[in-house]
Amino acid sequence: MKDSLSFKRKILFLICWTFMFTLTKAQPSLAFYPLTNQFSSFDYNPAFLTSHEKFTFSIFPLAGTSVEFNNQKVINSMTSKFFKGSLDNQDYKNAFNDIMAQSSFHQNLESSLLSFTYRSDIGFFNFRIKESEYFLAKVEGDITKFIFKSDIQSAVIDQIQSLPAQSAHYREYSLGYAFQSPHKRFTAGIRAKLYFGKFAFFSNVSGSIQNKFNDYVLKTSGLIQISFPENTIYNPKDSSNTFNFSSSKIFDYLLNSGNPGMGVDLGINYRVSPDLTCSMSIIDLGKINWKSHVNSRRLNEEYLLANSTYQTSTEGGVQTITKNENYTYSDSFDFAKLAIDSTTFSNPMPLSIYAGIKYRVNPGFSLDMTDKYVVVKDLSYNSLSVTAQFDVNKKLSVSAGYSMIGDSYFNIPLALLYQGNFGQIFLGTDNLTTLALPSSAQYAGISFGACFYLFTHRNLSVDASDYTPFYRPRKIIKNHRTGLILNDDSNK
Repeated sequence: MKDSLSFKRKILFLICWTFMFTLTKAQPSLAFYPLTNQFSSFDYNPAFLTSHEKFTFSIFPLAGTSVEFNNQKVINSMTSKFFKGSLDNQDYKNAFNDIMAQSSFHQNLESSLLSFTYRSDIGFFNFRIKESEYFLAKVEGDITKFIFKSDIQSAVIDQIQSLPAQSAHYREYSLGYAFQSPHKRFTAGIRAKLYFGKFAFFSNVSGSIQNKFNDYVLKTSGLIQISFPENTIYNPKDSSNTFNFSSSKIFDYLLNSGNPGMGVDLGINYRVSPDLTCSMSIIDLGKINWKSHVNSRRLNEEYLLANSTYQTSTEGGVQTITKNENYTYSDSFDFAKLAIDSTTFSNPMPLSIYAGIKYRVNPGFSLDMTDKYVVVKDLSYNSLSVTAQFDVNKKLSVSAGYSMIGDSYFNIPLALLYQGNFGQIFLGTDNLTTLALPSSAQYAGISFGACFYLFTHRNLSVDASDYTPFYRPRKIIKNHRTGLILNDDSNK
């Protein structure tokens, strides 16, 4: 039985790890937003849902492959150990210390399973299924550094610090529609979404160091809302506890539909003049109701700080506490021993707002400015890019420039889009510097994928030349075995 459970964990780990870091499609939005004719540009603005062909189709994993993150080595190691069933308290502390070293932490992964676009006389329709995962956190502060960092010696007494964090994994079914005005100056789009949550982690915790009867304690308050089929194993011999998947809940997690939600995307694209276009969109305006596998924790606790480990002082009316050199209080906490709260909860999705301006210098070259603002309580961040888009030829387009992503200020977005008679191929990144200096880059990401046109008519003519723009000569079709030129009837 033990070998069977181990095999299940390995299969689950392989599926999830492949999804998260090999076959995902969180396309670099700042790099691809200016390429409005890219087949999945409706991810950022539903008004970009257009298609030159009547039917466009893409399926996992060719629908796109991408990874976006900012410095998550310890998080990856922690996730790996979790699915192997060997995650203990020290792994949580290592991950917490890694995130605490940054002013903020964010990652977003999306895997498109199926996408189908249809161009009709009344507009454009698209049906899509995708998996999504995001993680946002901000734990940098004087209190957390004082507790967990040995090189931080002092903190202000009674100063409150919040620890906001959010993470969720969900599946999305959606139907999009876009309508163009007769002269194609204005396009409006909407996408209705149905969510099914699989995993959730929402932290609303705060803490402060307080004086209590001449002793000093770390007082925490708030709730960590969790929806996950976890299994906690207590070790009576020491203070370590292990968290892993409940073996009976593995497939419940993968196929979980007990956490429903609804949302909508809205977008517009307006051509002010022949050379100037403005666009704006709101993505993921909705929420998920978390009802199954709820294992929330309440942190209304007090942790006594040993008298021999600190001294207090008052200067300028401000009271501070100073701990002994190279000392931490990280061993005072045990997440597994907190009381479980099974109350259901609901939370809004991270709302993304895009705004873009495109100025066409000439038919083959344009300048673009894109702003992306992610709205999350206590975790909002902004990104801005300035790019140039030029057409190398009739099939290949390139977009490149400079971007600021959150608190990462040196990023070079690059996107390539190839459009052939069969469909499209794209390749891009929001930060080209990660390929040359991966260890020094704070933000990283790379993306590629393809789509295919269905039921297209065979083109029997070559492209018109510059000298004869209104004349397209027919292709010369040969029999590859005999070398003879075939006429239309013999080729059928």
